Amino acid sequence: MIALRRLAPLLLPLLAACAAPQVNVPGAPAVRHAESTRPYPGGGRWHLFFFQPQQARSLDDRIALARAAIAREPGCRWIDAPRDELAERTLDQGTRYADTVLAAPLRCRD
Repeated sequence: MIALRRLAPLLLPLLAACAAPQVNVPGAPAVRHAESTRPYPGGGRWHLFFFQPQQARSLDDRIALARAAIAREPGCRWIDAPRDELAERTLDQGTRYADTVLAAPLRCRD
């Protein structure tokens, strides 16, 4: 037990790296999105998300960042589309952008 107490301060940064991306901390990636012309069933529309700094991120990290950004926007709501559909629409943007953008449906007020 004593050894664990000594190791805890060393392990915390490693465990934190496994957590979901932080968006409300200084230096966190900025997230922007733009509405596309493609509708989504139920009154939604596909949006493209762009992340600054532009760097490769896993699909799950991009989804987490985009969901957190939308949660702070009172005029838009995230639509829970299947993960496979998000991956497919994101790949439709071209392989060059496959790990730096995200396509996801939103329902936004005008």
